[in-house]
Amino acid sequence: MERWLPLWEIAFGAGTLIASLIIHGFGMLFVQRRNRDYQQLPAFGLRREVAFSVLILMLMFTHLIEVLLWAAALVLIDVIPVFRDAYYYAAVTYTTLGYAEGTLAPQWRILAPMMAMSGVFAFGWTTSVLFAIVGDRSAAMRAGGDSA
Repeated sequence: MERWLPLWEIAFGAGTLIASLIIHGFGMLFVQRRNRDYQQLPAFGLRREVAFSVLILMLMFTHLIEVLLWAAALVLIDVIPVFRDAYYYAAVTYTTLGYAEGTLAPQWRILAPMMAMSGVFAFGWTTSVLFAIVGDRSAAMRAGGDSA
């Protein structure tokens, strides 16, 4: 009885997952550096609120780039040939929304849970960065309402 070992699929998925998390690391580093500037702004000011909104957009943009990477990987291996469909599938899987509107070919199905793991790791990381930003803001407000 011949068995197909999914080593190539696992290696490809692991490599893409690691690349995705490297991108996420650079995104989080950039956001945390911008957070230093944000913390210097006066509390309750319009500039501070706009800066906070920009930090949130940067967090979102990081996730969009990671979904783009997964979609490109799906198109590269010709599992989903249309980029728009690949992006939609990757986004739904990465966010663990899972509409189940389709599945990958049997020889590539292990990629779906790897995409989901990538999203779980990334969203957990994003949550910790967002918590640190909001926590810094709360500490600044308790310390006198100015900067940290």
